[in-house]
Amino acid sequence: MRSYTKLLCTAVTALFALQAQADHLSGKYLFAARMNGGQEVPAVTTNALGLATFYLNDTRDTLCVEMTATGLSGAITGIHIHEGAMGANGGVVADMMPYLSGNRLKGTITGSTLSSSFIAKMFNGQFYLNVHTAANAGGEIRGQILPEEDKAMAVVINGANEVPAVMTNASGLGFFMLQKHQGKLHFNIVAEGLSGAITGAHLHKAVAGANGGVVQDLSTFIMGDRIMGSVDPSTYLSALTGDSLYINIHTAANPNGEIRGQLVMQPYLHFDAMLDTAQETTPVTGTGMEMGNAVMRLNYTFDTLWYNAQVNGLSGAITGAHFHLGGLNASGGVVVGIPSIDINGNVISGMLTGSAITDSFLRHMLEGNIYLNIHTAANPNGEVRGQVYRTFREGYTFHINGAQQSPMVSSNASGTGMVSIDRGQTNAHYMMVVDALTGYTAAHFHNNVAGQNGGVLYDLSSKYSDGGIFGYWLDNEPTTPFSTAMSNKFRKDSVYVNFHTMANANGEIRGNTSRMLCTMIPQSVGNLGGVDVITELYPNPAYNSATLDISASAKTNTTILLYDVMGRLVWSTEKTLAYGNSRVQIPLDNLTAGMYSVQIRSNTGQVSLKLIKQ
Repeated sequence: MRSYTKLLCTAVTALFALQAQADHLSGKYLFAARMNGGQEVPAVTTNALGLATFYLNDTRDTLCVEMTATGLSGAITGIHIHEGAMGANGGVVADMMPYLSGNRLKGTITGSTLSSSFIAKMFNGQFYLNVHTAANAGGEIRGQILPEEDKAMAVVINGANEVPAVMTNASGLGFFMLQKHQGKLHFNIVAEGLSGAITGAHLHKAVAGANGGVVQDLSTFIMGDRIMGSVDPSTYLSALTGDSLYINIHTAANPNGEIRGQLVMQPYLHFDAMLDTAQETTPVTGTGMEMGNAVMRLNYTFDTLWYNAQVNGLSGAITGAHFHLGGLNASGGVVVGIPSIDINGNVISGMLTGSAITDSFLRHMLEGNIYLNIHTAANPNGEVRGQVYRTFREGYTFHINGAQQSPMVSSNASGTGMVSIDRGQTNAHYMMVVDALTGYTAAHFHNNVAGQNGGVLYDLSSKYSDGGIFGYWLDNEPTTPFSTAMSNKFRKDSVYVNFHTMANANGEIRGNTSRMLCTMIPQSVGNLGGVDVITELYPNPAYNSATLDISASAKTNTTILLYDVMGRLVWSTEKTLAYGNSRVQIPLDNLTAGMYSVQIRSNTGQVSLKLIKQ
C-alpha cells in the first residue's frame, strides 16, 4: 500500500504540474488552410503554394482572414471559400476577391455571412479556400480550412461493451488526446467498482462489437484504479484515427476483460478535467486515494455541452457537483450547477443547454478558468476538484514584410504565418508562406519584441521549400527543445520570424507573432520627401471607422485624404507627423459600402492605401 500511495502521488503530482502549464490560453480559435495543387479535384501539377489563416474571436462574430500565395502560373482571377469535404468540390459560400491585393489577401468576415451554420461547418472542416488563375480556371491551389486542435476522444467504459458482454457494476471513463503532430497519445482513465485489482490494460485493434489483438500495453501505467500517461501511437495510427481501437481493462475474475470502451473521434470541441484532492483549496478529510476524471463535449453550434465524470474512493456519496469560476489554486463562485438527477452513484452524466451556456462561461472555459468541484458530506467545500482545459490549441498569426525589419527594408516580398501551441506547452505547429523574395539563404525564429532585434531561438532554414515552411517544434528536439519558457516568449509577443537573403543578410522580411485579433499589418509605403513611414490601417475591411497609425522617421506635415472609387474626396484632415507613432481615426459611418483610397500627402511626396468599407 505504501509503495502504491507513493506511486500515485508521484503520478498525480506530475499530471498536476502538466495542468499547471496550461496557463497561456485565450478565448480565440485559430484555423488554417495549407494550399497546394494536390488538393484540387482533379489535382493540378504545380509548385505553387499558399497559406491562409482564419482567426475567430471568443464571441464568434468576427473572423479575420489573411493569405499569401506564391509560385502561381499567373495573376489570381478569383479566390473563394467553398463548401466541400477534402477530395470533393462544392459551391462558393464567400467571395474573397474584395480583400485581395496581388498575391496577398487580408479581410474580415462578419455579419450575416458569419452565421452559426457557417461557423459549425468551419469547425467541422467542411470548407476549403480555392485560388483561381487564367491557366487553371477551376482552381490552381486549394486548402481545406481546418481547426488547430489536438484530437480528443471521450470513452465510456463498461462490461456491456465486452464481447461477449460481462455482467458487472463496474464502470470507467477515459479521455484520450492525440497531439496534432500525431507522435503522442495522452490518456487518463479512471475505473470504479471492479471485481478486483486491475491486472492489465491494453489498447486492442477492432471495431465495436468485435475482438482484436493488442497493439499497445498500458499495464505499466496502472496506478490503482487510474491509468494515465502517454505513448507513441505511430504503429497503429490508422486504426486510432479510423475508430478501430478499444481500451480493455482486465481483472483476475475477468482475464479477457471486465470493462471495455471504443475510442471514437467525434465532431465536438473537447474539454477534460483530472479530479483529485490536491487541487482543492481547503483541507480535505479522506484517505488520499480519492480520484476522478471528467470529460466535456461542446457541439459546433455552441448551444449544447455534454459532461461525464467518474470518481472513485470518495469518503461518501456525492452531495453536489458544480462548475465554478476560478483559475488553478483559486476558489470562485458557482457558475453552473449540476442537477442531482445527473448524479448516479459515482458517475455523473448530463448536459447544459439554453441560457446556461453563455459566451462568458464558454470564454472562461477556453481560458482554463472553470473548475469542476464534487462535494461530499465530509467535505462540503469539495472533496475532489479538477481544472477544465480544452484541446483546441492556442493560436498566433503574423504578417511578414520588410517594414517590420529593424531598420526597415524596402522589399516587395511579403508572407503569412501562424503558430499553434498545445495546452501543455510542449510543442508548436508552424506554417508560413512567403512571396517575391529576392532569394533565400536562411530563416529562424528570433527572440525579441516588435521593433527590436534579438538572437535566434530556433532554426527553420532546412524546412524551406518553394516559398513555404511547414513543421513542428517538439519538446524532444535534440538541440533546442520546445518548452514552457519558449511558449512564454510567444505569449509576450517576443518572437519574430526572419527570412534572410543574399541581398539582405540580416533579414529581408520579418513577422512579429501575435494573438491579437485581426493583427495589424504594417505596410512599407516608401517615403515622403526622404521621410520613411510605416502605416497600420485597421480594421480593413471596416464598418463605422478605421484607424490609421503612422510611424515617421522625422517630423513632416501631411494631409490625409479619403477618396471613393469614383475619385471624389469624401473626407480629409491635417496631421503633423513626428518621431514615433501618430494616430488618425477615419470616419466611415455615413459612407456607402465599397472600395476607398486613403492618401497621405506632403509637399514632397504621396502614398496611397486601399480601404474597404463594409
